[in-house]
Formats: sequence, structure tokens, C-alpha cells
Amino acid sequence: MTKYIITFLLFVAILAGALLYIGDDAMLTLSSSGAKWPIAFPDLEMSWQAVIFLGTLLMIGTITLWSLLLWIWRLPRRLKSGVGMRKRNRAIDAMEEALIAGAEGDMDRARKASARVRDLAGSTDLGHIISATAAEACGDQEQAIIHYSAMLDSPKTRPTAQRGLAQAKLAKGDLPGAVEAAREAFDQNVQARWAFDTLFKALVADYRWTEARDVLEKGRAAKHISGVVFNRRRAVLLTAEADYWMDHGQHDKSLELSQAALKDASDFAPAVAIAAYELARTGGQKKAASLLEKAWKTAPHPAISLAYFDLYPGESDATRSKRLERFIASDPEDREARLLMISHDLRSGRPVDALSLLAQILDEEEPTARLCLLAAEAERALGNPTDAGMWTERAATAPHERDWSDLDPEGPGFAYESQDWRRLVFSFGDTGELVHPRAERQDAIRRPTPEAKLEPLRLAAPEDEAAPDGDLARRFDDLMDAQPGDKDAE
Repeated sequence: MTKYIITFLLFVAILAGALLYIGDDAMLTLSSSGAKWPIAFPDLEMSWQAVIFLGTLLMIGTITLWSLLLWIWRLPRRLKSGVGMRKRNRAIDAMEEALIAGAEGDMDRARKASARVRDLAGSTDLGHIISATAAEACGDQEQAIIHYSAMLDSPKTRPTAQRGLAQAKLAKGDLPGAVEAAREAFDQNVQARWAFDTLFKALVADYRWTEARDVLEKGRAAKHISGVVFNRRRAVLLTAEADYWMDHGQHDKSLELSQAALKDASDFAPAVAIAAYELARTGGQKKAASLLEKAWKTAPHPAISLAYFDLYPGESDATRSKRLERFIASDPEDREARLLMISHDLRSGRPVDALSLLAQILDEEEPTARLCLLAAEAERALGNPTDAGMWTERAATAPHERDWSDLDPEGPGFAYESQDWRRLVFSFGDTGELVHPRAERQDAIRRPTPEAKLEPLRLAAPEDEAAPDGDLARRFDDLMDAQPGDKDAE
């Protein structure tokens, strides 16, 4: 606005200067030599100031008239634009209402607002996107699938529809449908990260290990996943396949797959256990033992030790003790090695030795459920059923060791079901942490002793029973001279 005012004032100044410069004396005379009208007219004489003034008025009038005509010409378009702007604002308000209603879980209001979006915006695709988004926010996957399916026919919205459809079906539990939608998108564009993630999750959820492994390898080639995570995930998938074929009597295939898994993750204890079992089944105890000893040095796990001693059933206590010393020789002070020695002492009828070693561990850390159960077994072996019962009750509320699978010494090291392998693909695959699926599900822990026959523990201790003293070392001094069955043993 300022520039127009300045221009006008400048024009007036120039005009005033011109009029002053010319003055009142200069005259302009117009005459015609024509003999007939209209070109014949009497001489016309006027001052130059009047000529300039009239010319200025004529110019201003012409500009004003042109602007008026141009404004009239553009008026319909402006009216239409104004109506469209109001309609657009109403469509935006309807979109906002639809999304807010979806977030609040009000599906009826979200559906009505989405319908207004389609009418006001004049875009069916936009209406479907808003409707699907609102339905997902409400948790109504059926409605979301309907709207995403309607978007498949448009090339512009097809990729969006494929993504929404795959994810909605996965959330709904329609695994074959999720696989189909995600696979189509992934085949069309291998660089689509969402398609890789959704397809892989759907295949794993549907226990399709081989297909999941193929997709994982394509994802690695497309750089959707790091090398370390890729190796660990593939190790779990290979081990799950090995476990399947072992259960179905295909032992050669099971051995091949479990050994392939160890190439990807040598510290994955379930793969070690399966490979050792398959080797020992055909007389390869030495190879199995070497495999288990190597795995123990890399990542000690109770299942590895059980598998190791299962290779040599019926050994005498002396022979078993020597073998145990060789097995843990790489790091006898390791926590898992000491726990292994405690279990061996309990099985060999040496509860005092077990209690002594257990006291050292309890001096270093708070008692876990696993340590409580070992303490209970030691007290039971010493003839103290009351104290054993209190330790057992304390185990019910003590923190769990997430990598401890509350093993049955008489059973398999890793009694995993398909859903357990599915969990491990991501829990071990993404973090490298071997958390037993039973701990993730917060199932009741089990007593890892033959005598208890894996009975589930009670969830809480009776109110009239007190917890045992956490400092087991103080009680150990009173137990050193006690033997199982002594009357004074407490």
C-alpha cells in the first residue's frame, strides 16, 4: 500500500512541476483546413496547462474504467473461489473431527465426519484415507480393511492401501491376508521398509520359518536390517526349523539346520543343545561334547550343562565330578559354573558343600527364585522341611532370572513350542538376550528337581509364615557339623 501512495505523490509532484514550468502564457491552437464537417471546425485555442490537466484526467479516467471492467470480469471467479475456500475450511474441520473422534473411540461420529469429508472435499480417496485412519484409531480393523480395500483400484493410493491393508490384517490376526498384502507390496518395491517389516512379522507369527528366512535375506540385501540382528534372527529361525524336523524324525535335516544356526550365533544355547543331541544320537558324543564345551566357554547356560552330562548317563559320582571340573575349568568362578557345582553337590548328597557355595553367592546378590529353590533343596536334604518350605514360598515372590528356563533335569533343555520360537526371533534376534519365553509370559516358575516333578509354585506365601533370613551365611555356621537327619539340624 505504501508504494502506491508514494507513486501517486510522485506523479502529482511531477505534474505540478510541469505546470509551473509551462506557465499561463503558453497557448495551444488547433485549426483545420477541412472544408466540410466534421473535419472542418473553428480554431480552438487553450493554454498548455489546461491541455496537460485534461490529458491527466483522461488518463486517470481510462485507467479507472479499465479497472472497473476488469473487476467485473473477475467477479464470478472470485465468488466461486470464496465459496470453495469456505467449503475447503469446512472439509478441514470435518477431517479434524473425524480424527479426534477416532482417537476418542467414537466410531459413529468418526464415520459421519468422514462422510462429510468425502462430500466437501470432493475426493473419494481422501475420504477413504480419513475413514480408515479413524477406524484404526478406534480399533475397528474391519472398517479399516473395507476402506483400504476400496483404495486398491486407484494407482495413486494403491501403495497406501497395501500398507494399511497389511497392517490392519496383521492387527486383526488374519495372518494369510497380511502376508498376501505385504508380499505383493514387497515384490513390487523391495525398498519399502514397512513391507519388509510387516511381511516378516506376519510370516513369523504364522510359524512359516523357511519363508521368513527368505524374506529376511532379501531385507538384508536391501539394507533394511543390520548384520548382527540379521544373523541372530536367522539363527533363531534355523533352530526353530531344526526343532520341527527333530520332532518329525528328520534328524539329518535337524542337525544340518542347527549347525547352520551356530554359524550365525555361536552363543545361541538352543541351537547348541539340538546339535549336540543330534550328534550324540548317532554316537558322536565326542563331537557333541566339544560343541557343548565351546558353547559353555562363550556363554554359560544351564541347559548346556544338562545336555553335556546327558551325554554320559550312569557315571559314578567321582567320574562325574572330574568331568564337571574339566567342564567349568575355563572359568570356575563364573556364576553359572558355581550354580552348576551347587546342583552337582545336591545330587551327590553333599548339601553342606552346596550350602557353603550358595552362601557365597547370596552374600554378593539378592536371592532370586532360582537361588531360593536351590536353598530349599539344600534345607530339605539337611532334614529341615520347615526352612525348605519357607525358601520355596519366598521363591514365588523373588525376582526371576530371565535367562533361566527352570529346567527339568530329566527332560529336554529347551522344551519350546512354536509360539516360544516366535518370541525368540525378536527377543534374542534384536537384543541378543536369551530370555526364556516362560519368563516373558510371566508363567509360574517350576521346581527344577526330580523330586518336585516340576510342580508350579504358589503365587504367595501364607501370612502366618515368615520369610527365611536372607543372609544364608549366618545360618551356615550352625549347619557345618549337621548331617541330614540329625535331630539338632535346623
